[in-house]
Amino acid sequence: MEKDHTYTPGNTLQRCVSDCEKAVILHVLLKTNGNLFLAAELLGIKENRLKERINFYGIDCAQFE
Repeated sequence: MEKDHTYTPGNTLQRCVSDCEKAVILHVLLKTNGNLFLAAELLGIKENRLKERINFYGIDCAQFE
């Protein structure tokens, strides 16, 4: 279930960046079958940071297994 993030007209850039980040995370999770270690490695970030972003966007990793 996705979290509802409220955006104001003044933060259009932030919304676009967030939407892009989420799309990239979803793509990499799909490519790695939900393997967080491999996904983080492909993204060039630490696994803990990826977990934070997954939690922020309300992504259910079980759907990729």
